[in-house]
Amino acid sequence: MLGPLRSVHSPVRRSKNCCSNRISNVELADPLRLSSLQHSSMRFLRAFFIAIFTAFVGCLLAVFVGDYLTRLAHVPEMEGQRGMTVFFLCMPLGILAGLIIGIISSILVRRQALAGFFIAQGWALLIVCVVAGLLVGVPYVLSDKPSRIDGKRVELQFELRAPPAFQIPDQPNGYSIRVSLYTDNQQSRFAFIDWNGITKDANHITIPGNVPLLTHSKARSLLASIGNEPAGSQFIELKIPPAPRKQDESWSEWIFATQRADLGPVPEPERFAVRYRVRTVD
Repeated sequence: MLGPLRSVHSPVRRSKNCCSNRISNVELADPLRLSSLQHSSMRFLRAFFIAIFTAFVGCLLAVFVGDYLTRLAHVPEMEGQRGMTVFFLCMPLGILAGLIIGIISSILVRRQALAGFFIAQGWALLIVCVVAGLLVGVPYVLSDKPSRIDGKRVELQFELRAPPAFQIPDQPNGYSIRVSLYTDNQQSRFAFIDWNGITKDANHITIPGNVPLLTHSKARSLLASIGNEPAGSQFIELKIPPAPRKQDESWSEWIFATQRADLGPVPEPERFAVRYRVRTVD
C-alpha cells in the first residue's frame, strides 16, 4: 500500500554535503585568484624594470650612434645643428627602441624567478646592441669614404688673403674669422684656423688654416667670413678633383672670390683670395 503523498508545498531538504562543497570551492578559488594576481604583478614589475634599463642602454648607444651617423651625413656644426640632432632625435629614438625591445623580451621569456629576469634582460640588451651595430655598420659600408693618398687621409691646407679694409682684432676668434668647407653646395664642416699664423702687411691680411676632405665630392668651395658685414662673407670655388692625387700637394695659384654669401657679386677691391694644396695626415 502506498504511503501518503508529499505535498507539493512541503520544503525540500538540502543536504549538508552540498553546502560544504560550495564552501570548499570558494576556499580553493581564493588562493588561486591571489596567486594569479601575484603572478601578474610580478610579470609587470619584471617588464617595467627590464624596459627601463634597456631604454637607458639604448639612450647611451644612441649618443654614439647618432654622433657617428651625423658626422657621416655631414650634418652642419653651425649653431649646434649636429648636437641638437643627436640630443633631440637620436636619443629619444634610442629610449623608445629600448622600451619596446625590453617589453617584448620580457613578455616572450616565460621562465620565472630571478633566472627568467636575467635571461629576458640579456636578450633585450643583445638585441639593442645588434640594432646599434647594424645602424653603424650598414651606413659605413654604403658611405663615401674619405679621400686617401698612399693610404693616408688628406686635408686641405689653405691661406686666405683679405684686403686691409677688413679689420680683425689683435686677438681674433671664431666670431671674427670663420672659414667653412662646402661640398656639393652644402656646408660640410668648419675649418681649423691657425690663429698664431695670421700675418698682416700694408696690402693684405693672410689667414692660414686647414680642413679635412672626407668625401669624393665633385664641387668644393670655401665660405670665408670676416666680421659680421655682408661684404665679409664670400665664396671661393676650389678646383680639386674628387679623388686628390700626388700632384695636388703643390700650392695652387691665388684664386679670387666671385660672389658673396647672398650670391651677389663682389667688387674687385673687396675680393678675398685663397691658395691651397692637399697634404696627407697621419
